[in-house]
Amino acid sequence: MKLKTLLLRLLLSIVSLVVFNEFVVYYVVLLKCQWPTKPVPVHGLEPVNVMLLADTHLLGPIRGHWFDKLRREWQMHRAFQSAVTLFQPEVVFILGDVFDEGNWVNQKEFENYVDRFRKLFHTPRGVALHSIVGNHDIGFHYATRPNLVQRFADQFNNTGVGLISLRGVNFVTINSIAMEGDGCYLCEKAEKELKAIESIFKCGRGIGQCKDVPKLEEYSRPVLLQHFPMYRESDKECKEHDAPSVELYRERWEVLSKESTDMIGDLLNPRLAFSGHSHHYCHMVQNRLKIEEYTLPSFSWRNKNDPSFILARISLEEHTISRCRMPEEQTILTIYLVGGILILLASTLKVGGFVSQLYRCRDRRDYKKLTK
Repeated sequence: MKLKTLLLRLLLSIVSLVVFNEFVVYYVVLLKCQWPTKPVPVHGLEPVNVMLLADTHLLGPIRGHWFDKLRREWQMHRAFQSAVTLFQPEVVFILGDVFDEGNWVNQKEFENYVDRFRKLFHTPRGVALHSIVGNHDIGFHYATRPNLVQRFADQFNNTGVGLISLRGVNFVTINSIAMEGDGCYLCEKAEKELKAIESIFKCGRGIGQCKDVPKLEEYSRPVLLQHFPMYRESDKECKEHDAPSVELYRERWEVLSKESTDMIGDLLNPRLAFSGHSHHYCHMVQNRLKIEEYTLPSFSWRNKNDPSFILARISLEEHTISRCRMPEEQTILTIYLVGGILILLASTLKVGGFVSQLYRCRDRRDYKKLTK
């Protein structure tokens, strides 16, 4: 074998290993996931196909090594783009903590943050993307400031309580930081917005004075989307969970308070809830509000060795859920290690054969031919 051919094969082997681990593997793993069973259409309205993820925690200029940032962002970008390409959801919701240092960076750094986010999590035309606010985006309740709230609102149009209706399916987005219940400007505004949405839902059922109240396409009990989970003591209450250890949760830190959870339940009468924040998966068949709740793990390999996201089909009356797992960090490292060893062994054997041939050459012409 000629030296140039040997080197070319070695290079191609290395490139193939990198391409598989950094591109192809996401499709291979995600092809194991499928949309859940489709609920029956209600009033002629098809279910909405939804993709949900949480806690992307894009690193900023303060914490984290540059290579760590590059690596994690590439992983999330490839996983997200592969999922959107394969499953083609109608809408994507990111349940808070889009940024890791959103409450620390200055305005210029925040704008750079937003530009990076939009490049990494770009969606094609026809796929809506909504980002819920989290504590790493604007700070915990005690640390947030009006300018932090406003700049997130300017970029994402969502820092309070909002209503998004798609074919009669009503999604209510909630700012968990505003659910402190202490009468602060942010909390007072959020409670007013909750009550306004309550009026919309009441009018959807034909209750109350509805002259100036926006009309719903169809009334259906809402789906809650927020960063903090509803109040629960710990993940022991989950039917399924993957936290490495089960610890007691503190109100207003790891979960909403009992009072805020009950207030949301009383005002909105929801039927389903999604949340993030804990970085671990939890499925509750019945939470404090006696409804099903899914707490999503972090989408970043920096926080989770085995990230995952959810595909949901939601109609006016029913919902079906699939949890989609992404490649494990350990699997990628193992493939690199085994692949590297195999390439090294094969190269060593071929180089040994080449050297042996070179040694056996009897004249200068054979030598030149072999080394071309």
